[in-house]
Amino acid sequence: MLALVRKSVFNQDYGWFKGNLHTHSTQSDGILDPAEVARRYQEQGWNFLALTDHDFYSNWQELNGNEFLIIPGVELGCGLSRFGCHHIVGIHKDGQGAHHLKKSKEYPLKDTEGAQSIINDLTADNYLSIYCHPDWSRVEWDDIKDIHGFVAMEIYNHGCAIEDHTGLSLWHWDSFLRRGIKVWGVATDDAHHRLEDRCGGWICVNAPSLTIKDITDAIASGRFYSSSGPEIKDFGLDGDRVFVDCSPAKAIHFVAYEERGKSFFPAPGDTLSSASHQLGGREKYVRVEVVGEDGGAAWTNPIFLK
Repeated sequence: MLALVRKSVFNQDYGWFKGNLHTHSTQSDGILDPAEVARRYQEQGWNFLALTDHDFYSNWQELNGNEFLIIPGVELGCGLSRFGCHHIVGIHKDGQGAHHLKKSKEYPLKDTEGAQSIINDLTADNYLSIYCHPDWSRVEWDDIKDIHGFVAMEIYNHGCAIEDHTGLSLWHWDSFLRRGIKVWGVATDDAHHRLEDRCGGWICVNAPSLTIKDITDAIASGRFYSSSGPEIKDFGLDGDRVFVDCSPAKAIHFVAYEERGKSFFPAPGDTLSSASHQLGGREKYVRVEVVGEDGGAAWTNPIFLK
């Protein structure tokens, strides 16, 4: 049912916190130690960071700083029967009882069974699961359609994008959304620090405060947007129209299924800072992509209409 009055998906009384949910250090295959990774993100104005080393749980609370928060994390994986893999990032919901400096167990199972066992273990240990870089992992729809329990999927992975052009995974995301499966989309760095792979993909979280619980609660509810450049200032429904306000953009795309959405472009030499689209009434969901002047993009999470 469509909204009867203008209603934002964001809470205007909450703050905005910028962060990265996928980062590596010397605890696995990164080349900077955890303290140096945290320092560099904090210097760039990030508010939170999850250190998610491969097969290694950590909870580096001693690296917290002024308006800077470390979220406990890990990245776990298993193979496919053919070429490819499943990788899952876990971020702890509240930090209480999070594993620290602990090697994970091995996951010998492959395919759906292996990925599901990882997610089940993370859920049991109070972690949110995020499915990583599906294009880089070379997964097809049949590889992921029966996996459940992950709260979000990486729709943009900056490290993969600059390493080998496998960072964008929008069709994987839309494949879930078209079937009414509520999966949020996140942008991350997956930084290993060998390339300039820091601070290129992030989420901006709308939360009451900068605590692990408030940030992860907002992520679980989809109260954030993802970006590799532009800012999204507001997004929601105004009666039977969907609207967005954003930083100066060279394109705004309303993406909807099954009825198609609409794209808006400014006059030559100009930019857009807002747009709205009349919904037809048969859409399952609608989301927005904003393309910035420098070519970077920002993505809202979907509003489900049915």
